[in-house]
Amino acid sequence: MAESKKLRLGLIGAGGISQVTHIPNVLAEKSVELVAISDNNTGRAIGVAERFGIPVWFDEPEQMLRQVALDGVIISTPTISHPALARMALESGVDVMIEKPFARTVAEGQMIVEAAERSGRLLMVAMNHRFRPDTLHLREVILRGEIGEMTMVRAGWLKQLGVWGRPMWFSDQRLAGGGVMMDLGLQMVDLVCFLNGFPAVIDVVGSVDHRALDLEVEDTATAFVRFANDMTFQLEVSWANCDDHDKAYTWCSGTRGAAALNPLRISRRQVDKVETLKLPGFGDPGKLYRSSFRFEIAHFINCIRSREAPGSSGREALAVLDIVERIYRSAGL
Repeated sequence: MAESKKLRLGLIGAGGISQVTHIPNVLAEKSVELVAISDNNTGRAIGVAERFGIPVWFDEPEQMLRQVALDGVIISTPTISHPALARMALESGVDVMIEKPFARTVAEGQMIVEAAERSGRLLMVAMNHRFRPDTLHLREVILRGEIGEMTMVRAGWLKQLGVWGRPMWFSDQRLAGGGVMMDLGLQMVDLVCFLNGFPAVIDVVGSVDHRALDLEVEDTATAFVRFANDMTFQLEVSWANCDDHDKAYTWCSGTRGAAALNPLRISRRQVDKVETLKLPGFGDPGKLYRSSFRFEIAHFINCIRSREAPGSSGREALAVLDIVERIYRSAGL
């Protein structure tokens, strides 16, 4: 049987996440070729292309899309640029994986989703937490009803206070659309919605704070969400946690048990006791997090080949962004 033709991928944006995760993971996939890269910083585009052996570089994505035959493109640029870049790629007949947040507002996100639906091309939002093996196992446990009907979820991602570790555009309201809620909070909202099958939202209450880092955008945020299935969700996120380590957790409580991530634990109610299951084989949470980017890329590639809808869709990303917008509105922003 003849070997399948390799897919040709391009990359828009040569910043940190592209260099650390996307490029190495694409290059590790034997069924694809990374044939072009674009970045408006010409020196960075040249340097990254030379470093990773990418055949051609551009400082204008429009030139790359016009001059290079591509099957798919990964967009990894500041959020403000996503609508124009995504529409440009989709209208060029290319499948798109776009980094989170995929837009600053629901209105911007709607434009991207509609462009994908008009073009008939695939749109995948890079929500890497969905592709962790422990996340996928927990989702099956919850959706099969193994811990009963969900009653409450708590989740948080608290980054240790220290040297500012984000690209500077993350702290620019115009470029990023918000602060830690758009960065870490959006990912946790997506994770909780994904684990629970995206129940409808009833109420959202949120609060944000700028005082710890004195940035233009919020460095700390909390929220409370009530869903139509009577599940509640409490969220806390921060770039400025006063602790000696980062903390990321998700805890789900149901009528017949509970479950948590980092590490994965599942407990079930018995008649007069609680049984906690040992789940060997999932490994270190840090390794699972890093592996999620590899599985994310593999999923995008498989979707291009199979033409199946991505497991992290634009419509779901809109639902998550709507919750984040409602948190900001509740906080008076």
